[in-house]
Amino acid sequence: MKQKMLIEEKIIAVLMCIMVLMVAVQVLSRYVIHTSISYTEEIVRYFFVWATFLGASAATYRKKHLSVAATFKIIPALVVKLIKYSIGIAALIFSSLLTLYGLKIVHLQIKTGQTTAALGFPMWIIGLAVPVCSIIMIVRLVMLALGKGGRE
Repeated sequence: MKQKMLIEEKIIAVLMCIMVLMVAVQVLSRYVIHTSISYTEEIVRYFFVWATFLGASAATYRKKHLSVAATFKIIPALVVKLIKYSIGIAALIFSSLLTLYGLKIVHLQIKTGQTTAALGFPMWIIGLAVPVCSIIMIVRLVMLALGKGGRE
C-alpha cells in the first residue's frame, strides 16, 4: 500500500531537488566557465537547515527517530509502556524548549538586523526553521499521543 506523503516530506523533496540543481550548477560553473556563483552555496546551506528540521518533524510522525528496539524485547511490557510514555513527555518538553529558545534567537536576529553574507537576506527567515519546525514536531507528538500518527 502506498503511503501518503506528509507536507513536510513534500517540502523536503522540493528543497532537495533545488539543492541538487544548485550544487550541480555551481560545480559546472567552476570547472567549465572557471567562475563561481557566490550565492548558491549560501542558499543550499539554508535550505539544508530547513530540510533538517522538517525531516525531524516527519521522522517524529513516522516513529523513525533513533531508538534501541532490542532493549524493549527483554523488558516487561508495563516497563516498556512507561519508558515510551516518558520518552514522549521528554520529546514534548524538548520541542517546547526548542520553540521557546528558537523564538528568542529569531527575535534577536530581527532586533539586530542580521543578514546573510552573500545575499543580504534577513537571517531571521532562516532562524525561523527552529521554532516553526519545533511547533510542527509538537503537533506530531500530540498526534502520536492521540493515536493519529506513527504510520510507516
